[in-house]
Amino acid sequence: MTVTLYDVAYWLSSHLVALATGTSASNLPGGPWTTAAVALAWLVTGIIVFAASLVNTLILIWWERKLLGRFMDRRGAMHVGFAGLLQNLADGLKLFRKQVFSPREADQFGYYLAPTAYMVTSIILLGFLPVSTGFVGGSVPLSLLLALAIFSFAPLFIFVGSWSSNNKYSLIGGMRTAAQLVAYEIPLLLAVVSVVLLTGSFDLTTIVMDQARYGWFWLPLILGLVVFSVAMLAEMERIPFDLPEAEAELVEGWSTEYGGMLFAMTMLGDYVRGLVGSYLIVLLFLGGWTLPGPLAPLAAFPLGGIVWFQIKTYLVFGVFIWVRAALPRVRTDQLLQVGWKRMLPLSLANIVIAAALVVWGWPHLTWPAL
Repeated sequence: MTVTLYDVAYWLSSHLVALATGTSASNLPGGPWTTAAVALAWLVTGIIVFAASLVNTLILIWWERKLLGRFMDRRGAMHVGFAGLLQNLADGLKLFRKQVFSPREADQFGYYLAPTAYMVTSIILLGFLPVSTGFVGGSVPLSLLLALAIFSFAPLFIFVGSWSSNNKYSLIGGMRTAAQLVAYEIPLLLAVVSVVLLTGSFDLTTIVMDQARYGWFWLPLILGLVVFSVAMLAEMERIPFDLPEAEAELVEGWSTEYGGMLFAMTMLGDYVRGLVGSYLIVLLFLGGWTLPGPLAPLAAFPLGGIVWFQIKTYLVFGVFIWVRAALPRVRTDQLLQVGWKRMLPLSLANIVIAAALVVWGWPHLTWPAL
């Protein structure tokens, strides 16, 4: 039986409404009381998703600061809270107190819409991604296809924000975003096609369960893992593919004109997208919340699955941090060359490998998960 986050929220909401009406949850009066329970359930679901995304984002920022400090032979955040855990809250409070303003000639609707939509569309993804055995954010058919569609909205909002800011540096950053989207969206989707070929499903829970039965997909689809990870770096606009920001060239890129909480929302959206990208890599290629062999029982219940899923996610994001510390920013022509001349052929070769596995008897071929 699969329990969704909404199911949990509705159970809690129905009991609260029943307590207010003096009845039992099983005999909840119909009409407006049932409507109130449903509305409260959606509100609770949204609050839980937002709180979980915020906590995970703060942990990722702290994780990046500490790792970069070690890579650069210096100390990361360490003074505010234990080991610097509260430093991000202090930074958020500082940004919250700053004045929010907009350029005089900016398009006000697009200027304020862009960072809000950029963050919200990223958080929505966390509402239906499966995180453990029998527990998902929401019951959504074709969850993989929907996740990729929503994930690809963000570059559009970045371009809207850059154009509406009426700043030439911001506009150049937005145009670079469009170029990255075109160059890396196709290899990313082709890498996903190989996973769909093996599983025959766009449902992320089914994909994870197939990996639990037949082995994690990183080994047979190693090319797909590499292509998907590189394309995710470009989609998340992290070094070495952070050309839309490129502070050494474009002041602060597409977010140059944003300050205060609007700037905080752009940064929050960046890290939420990093979290979602790491989630997708874990779900598609690293077995999701499952563990191999004798360790499998440790992830057989929801809480254990959530713990192992988060550990895998932080390790994947740690690799992204490692790449940031090790590689310089590429030029625009280099970025496009890698996307069109390297990633695209590799993604096509990965599809050929997946098709060959299906022809040769997949899923009867098995291999170790690690």
